[in-house]
Amino acid sequence: MMERVIVLLLTGIALFAASTTRVRRSSPRERWILAAFGVPIAYLGLMYVMNGDWVNLHDLAHGSIGYIARLLVKWLEQT
Repeated sequence: MMERVIVLLLTGIALFAASTTRVRRSSPRERWILAAFGVPIAYLGLMYVMNGDWVNLHDLAHGSIGYIARLLVKWLEQT
């Protein structure tokens, strides 16, 4: 597990080190948007570190809004 944490930290540092100056210059609204992107990144990172067989984000979106999307597609096909 420690190896996965190290890999995740090194990857995160390599990917997001250039964005730190942009975060400092951003407005509070932009920080909230960046935080919203950080939530799924944190979830997938935790899923990787724990080697968990949890619900993936695609499955979660399909299960939560899949029915609504199918209704919308059927309605659009009729018109």
